[in-house]
Amino acid sequence: MPLEKRSGGSEGPCLQEMIDRAVEFHGHLGPFLVLGVRMGLLAKRELGSSGFGEMKVIAKTGGVPSLSCLLDGIQISTGCTMGKGKIFAEPPGLPEAEFSTGERILTIRAKDEVVDEIRRWRERYPSLEDVAREIQGRSDEELFDWKPQKR
Repeated sequence: MPLEKRSGGSEGPCLQEMIDRAVEFHGHLGPFLVLGVRMGLLAKRELGSSGFGEMKVIAKTGGVPSLSCLLDGIQISTGCTMGKGKIFAEPPGLPEAEFSTGERILTIRAKDEVVDEIRRWRERYPSLEDVAREIQGRSDEELFDWKPQKR
């Protein structure tokens, strides 16, 4: 089943299905979880990877929620899990992750204005779930900056 256009057109389950899986794994719907799913899908598309074994991720989130919720979204969307030793969380507490396959590396960072909006959610949204749903519908270009490179 093709992915919805909003997520970049990769093969696999639709974006909503992927987010539903992430919510089941994580325990609740939140904006950083959605950003993590979207980051992972973008990385798979840009790197031409299926994830699941060939990809590694170094997330700059650190281990403190709510920013670290990105990790669960990335794990679900890429198959790069802590148990397989394919994803690592490092300081300094940024909404950024480096995805790699072979010689190719892609760094993806959530835009500052998106992170600021999430942190000030009470100004515009009745709940964090509403922020997450809003973010789900935005384009990759609205949410992220990314840069490919080679080793």
